[in-house]
Formats: sequence, C-alpha cells, structure tokens
Amino acid sequence: MGDVQFDAADASALARVARRTAGTLRGQAGPRSGAVASALDDFEGAYADRFRDAAVVEAEDRARLAGVLVDLADQIDAAVAAAERERERQRDHADWKARDADRKRAASVAEAFAGSAGRSVVDALERFTDPEPATEPEPRPEVDAEFRGRERARYGDGASRGRSSADPGALRAFLTTTSGLDTTASAESERVRSAWSSFRSSCAWVTVDRASMPAGFARYVRENDEDRRWIGRIADAFEAAGGSGSLSNAALDIAATGQAAPALQRLFAEHLTPTEVAERWAALGLTTADASVFDGFPTDVLARLGNLEGVPYWARSTANALVLNQRLVDVERQIEQLERTVASAGDGSRVLARELTALYADRKALRNVNAALTKKGSDGKRFLIALTDDRPPLAAVSIGDLDRADSVTWAVPGMNTTSADMTMWSRGAQNIYQEQARRPGSPSHAVVACIGYATPDEKDVLFMGKAKKGGGQLADALRGLDAVRAGQVPETNVVAHSYGTTTAAVALAEQGVHVDRFVALGSAGLPDHLRSITDIHADHVYAARAKDAPTGKEGLGDEWAEFGREQSYAHHVDPTRDIFGVNVFGVDGATAADGTDLAPVLHHDPLRSDLRGYLDRGTESLRNVGLATTARDAELTPASSG
Repeated sequence: MGDVQFDAADASALARVARRTAGTLRGQAGPRSGAVASALDDFEGAYADRFRDAAVVEAEDRARLAGVLVDLADQIDAAVAAAERERERQRDHADWKARDADRKRAASVAEAFAGSAGRSVVDALERFTDPEPATEPEPRPEVDAEFRGRERARYGDGASRGRSSADPGALRAFLTTTSGLDTTASAESERVRSAWSSFRSSCAWVTVDRASMPAGFARYVRENDEDRRWIGRIADAFEAAGGSGSLSNAALDIAATGQAAPALQRLFAEHLTPTEVAERWAALGLTTADASVFDGFPTDVLARLGNLEGVPYWARSTANALVLNQRLVDVERQIEQLERTVASAGDGSRVLARELTALYADRKALRNVNAALTKKGSDGKRFLIALTDDRPPLAAVSIGDLDRADSVTWAVPGMNTTSADMTMWSRGAQNIYQEQARRPGSPSHAVVACIGYATPDEKDVLFMGKAKKGGGQLADALRGLDAVRAGQVPETNVVAHSYGTTTAAVALAEQGVHVDRFVALGSAGLPDHLRSITDIHADHVYAARAKDAPTGKEGLGDEWAEFGREQSYAHHVDPTRDIFGVNVFGVDGATAADGTDLAPVLHHDPLRSDLRGYLDRGTESLRNVGLATTARDAELTPASSG
C-alpha cells in the first residue's frame, strides 16, 4: 500500500491562514481608498497621475491576491478530502485483502473435504457478499497558487518641463494610514509564507502546478513599502519648497528616485561633452525656483551635479553647498569615533592614527572652503561651483554669479596650494574682483578662486605631470563655461600664478579652448613647446614677474620663479622674455596715472602679511591685473628695465 504523504493538519492550517489573510486584505479596501482620495484632493500634475496609477495597481493586486488566497484555501480543502478518500480506499483494500486471504485458506479446506465443487461454492458466496474494493488510486489533486505583484511606475516625465503640485500634509496623512496597513499586510505575508512552506514539505502527495503566490505576495508588500518611501520623498521635496506651489517634475524625479531617475541617467551618461550636458540639463526645465527642492536630493546625486561641466552654476553651487554641509557633519562624526578608538587601541593604533591625521586634514580643508564661501563683505555673492571627493577635495569658489556675469576670471594657483588654503586664495580672487570694479561702467563680473587641480609639491614642481592633468581639468572648466553661457559667452580671463601659469598654458593650448586674456604672474615656466604666442589660445597675453631674488631669500623680490623655470625638466619658457607679443607689465612699484603710489612685489607668494605679494592690495601687480583683465591696456604701468 502506497503511503499518502499528506499532513492534513498542515494543509488545514494553510487553508485557515489563506482565508483569514484574504479577509484582512479585503478589509483594507476602505481605509486605503480613503487615504488615496484625501491625498489626491490637492495633488495635480504628472506625479498625481503616477500616484493615482500606483494606487489602482495596488488595489487591483490586493483584490486579485485575496481571490487567489480564497481559491487556494478551497483547493486545499478539496485536497484534504481527496487525501482522506485515498487513505480510506487504501485501508478498505488492505482489509479486503486480509479477508480474501482468509477465504482462500477456507476454500482450500472445503476443497479437501468436498472436492472442487465445494471450493467453487465458497468462492461464489464470498465474491457475492464481499466484492473487492476499488483498486484505482484517487487522482492526486493539483494545487495552483499563481500571483505576481506588479511593479508600479513612480516617476513623472523627467524630460518634460511639466510641474506638479501637492499638499505635503495630505501626503503625510496617506503615509500614516498606509504604514499600519502595510505592516499588517507584511505580517500576513510572513504567515502565509510559513504555512505554505510547511504545506509543501509535508504534503508532497499533492501536485503543485504554479507556486508564485508567496513570492508575489512578498513583492506586493515591497511595492507598498516603496510607494511609502516614494511619497515620503515627494512630501519632503514639497516641504523643502515651503509646502505650497508647484515643483518641476524633473526635480521630483530626482528627489523620488535618485540616480535611477531617467533624466539623471541621461544627464550622467559617460563621455558627454559640456555642450551635450547643457542641452540635456535644459530639457529638464529646472530653474532657480527649484533650488529648494535640492534639499531632498540624495547626496550622491548632489555630488555629481555639483561637479558636472555644462550644468548651470546656481545648480552646482546649491548642490555643492549641501554636500559640504553633509561632509562637515560626517567628518566630525568620523573623527569623534576614531579618536575614541585610537585612545583605546594602545600600541596598535599607528594605522588608525594615520587615518585620524588624514581626517583632520579633510576637516581643515572643508572648514576652509566653508569659511571662504560664507565670507561677508563688499565683494559679490559667493558660489561653490566645485567640490570633489578627493583628499583634500578640489574646490572652486566664485565671487560673483557665473550664470550672469559679463566678465569671468579664473584665478589658478601654484605650488602647494590646496583647499586648506581656500580662504587665502579666495582673498586673492576677491582682490582681483574689487580691482576690476574700477572699470568704467563696472559691468557685472565674477572671479573664480579655482583650486581645481592637485598642485605640485617641491619635488613635483619641476615636472609637467601635475600641469598636464591640471591643464585638462582647467580646459574642461573653460569649456563648461562656454556651454552654460552659449549664446551669451562672457569675456573670459585666466589669471595664473607660479606653476599655475604652467598648468593654464597647457589648458589654453588645447583645441576648442579660448579666452580673451591670459595673465601670467611669477611664472614657474611655460611648457617648452609653447614658443609662439599663437600656441596660446588667448586674444591677449600678459606677463609679469618681480625682480629676481636669491633662491629662498625672502623680501628682496621673487625668490622662486627663476628656480622653477631654470631647474625644470620641461617648462623653461619665461613668458616675460621668451615669447614675442606678450604684454609685459610692471610689478616692482610705480606711481599710477592718478598719482597713487603702488607698492612693489617683494615675494614669490600671491599674498603676504606685509602686503607685498602679487595679488596684495596696493601693489602695482594687482592694479595691472585689474587693468589687463578689463581691457584697459593703455593704463598699464610698464615693467622696469632692470
């Protein structure tokens, strides 16, 4: 007799759980539809349509799932009955076989006494009074549990310029209601999964045709959870925007789905030129009115937006400021945790101590960038247009609005300048900005304190490696400005100092890069292959250096520029002497046309405490930088003949 592998208790338990769960899901219809209706009262636009569509899918899937569960329970009940019938048939047949064996023994005895006639009579009587039960087994029942939860579309049309509006309070109310319902549905899903697992392991006699329901139920629960997270992020976005009005669908796409947003996938595609990025950004329809919604963007999205050439500078600055704040919080927390660990690590803490030292450096750089960004004064508003995740980060602070300025100047530093020096370098950029403001009519302008490449130390300054990489990065930034301001490209200048002139020359020698004016101060030498002014893609080239001073001897003149040029391996070109057509101006002290006494430069540094650096206020150098970058060549004071 074949054993029927079927545990009626496990099967009946699954049927009970399935029916109860179906009842629970059907009971959620009223609260869910009410929550959806309330949320939709003030919800308009593409996102309202997506929300409504998702709610319809949820309701349909929930009703379908409840029906599958009830049908499953009915199939289980039928299987329990079939298993009992098969067991009863097997018991009846076993009993009959026992009786049949007894009869055969009795027939043998009758045959011994009465011959074959006696055996025939016994056999005929037994077959008439005790026929053999059915020998055909009960058909094995088949159970079908097919349900697949559907994915729900949760983003608007990121490529459109459409907008959506919503009441974040109503969205929060939806979340409150559905959170409890989803918790209940999740618990029911676990109970069904557990009961189903027990049924499958103990009821192998039953054939299972399709078994997607438990996984489909879990998928339905996950989709509900994702709906809540999605609507929560949408509520966050509207709250960040003040809780009223409308928001760009593209901004909501990003807030809701991060880098998975189709618009961002297009924007972040590899190998795009700044012009292509600018075109794809324009398709999003985002404006400064959407800046507040950036608060709801994931940090990884903000970090990429903040450094993507071709994205408008207001958006980059908004993104980078948020990333800067987050990184300041993160580094403080990391330092606090690591300090406790190092204190308790004893002699084994050297590796941790090195990491702690690196974190201190990160904090210094981030704090310095923040201080430069938030400085108050008479200079223009400041924007953080670049902030990378390097250690220390590369960064660029713009004094003035690059999206609107009629004149833009990039200030490129030299050796040993990092973002930990951002307050210093932005002070030099501010001095340029204020000197340019002397221009008659004073058109809107901006100066970028651009620590946009890893500057060399004393060892690397004699080689071209840092200049080549940094020059490529500066070239990208210049192309980015052209792309963002296409159709209204501003006057563009580069003012570079020391090894920054080497780096800037590499950038300005690249194809597709052009500026109106290039100013080289205290040059550590331009690349050797640049022997003609036509190799530098600038309409006007200016250069200046203080009188040479003994190497390392401070306060007598430029003590390092000549060393950088003469001792280098591939950047010997002195722009003040070796290239015909460069406008060389004075920096050793003079009297301006208006009678102002201008101080000489007595150091290689851009800024010094005695105010005798190349970009210090009151110097002949700074005055001439302001004149050169505002097309006032006739007012430049000439270089001394010494």
